[in-house]
Amino acid sequence: MADPRPAHVHRVRVRPVDCDRQGIVHASRYAVFFEAAMVETLRSLLGSYRELERHGVDFVMAEASIRYLSPARFDDLLRIAVRVRTLGTTTLTMGFDADVDGTPVATGWNRYVSFGTPELRSTPIPEDFRKVLERRPAAGRPARATRSVPTPRG
Repeated sequence: MADPRPAHVHRVRVRPVDCDRQGIVHASRYAVFFEAAMVETLRSLLGSYRELERHGVDFVMAEASIRYLSPARFDDLLRIAVRVRTLGTTTLTMGFDADVDGTPVATGWNRYVSFGTPELRSTPIPEDFRKVLERRPAAGRPARATRSVPTPRG
């Protein structure tokens, strides 16, 4: 049976700066939340984001998609489950499912390209990182508004 756990769960408290005049999280903020969740996921899997840099690699965003399901508001605690959706030779797609108290509020994915530094061109994802990323379960289809993100049982 596949491991249903996300690769990482990132939590963020919604601040006033994240909200529109109605106190609802502005659509543009989810991209920021998802990017922070990606960085924290890599940190949790690799020990440090700097491990990428030590290997002369960085991930550059190539494509993103966000679907808004329900409003989140000021002072809500967002829980963002992150999964490795696809892992190509030079690309990594991470999926994000954000909820507040089990109610899905947004889902999305970001596709990143592995770039070599300092030459700034596409380069294969180092084998050490591939092994770590491949051990994590792939995400299925994005969560629907009627479903909450599963939590690990322990």
